[in-house]
Amino acid sequence: MFLSSISAKEKAARLNAPLKGILKELNEFDKKLKSEIEGQKGMIIKKIKEELDHKSENRKTVITRMKQDNEQFAGSYHNIIENLRKQNVTLHYKKNKPLD
Repeated sequence: MFLSSISAKEKAARLNAPLKGILKELNEFDKKLKSEIEGQKGMIIKKIKEELDHKSENRKTVITRMKQDNEQFAGSYHNIIENLRKQNVTLHYKKNKPLD
């Protein structure tokens, strides 16, 4: 069947599931890095912390944007399919005159 009964939100959720997994793994990675440098001092450590926070925030922003885009694209795709599902038809016919 060409059209499925899956809603646009469900389609977006399916697209976003891997992104949620990636975000979770990145958060775990950030926690491990922060725990490694915790308690250490110095200019290099300070710079590492700043860079880690900056990169982490950028990754979260990008993944959040991708998730929003997926939701928007799924909604747009759903609307296109719904519009294509309907077709306007114009019929022309002739009415025969009675023989009387």
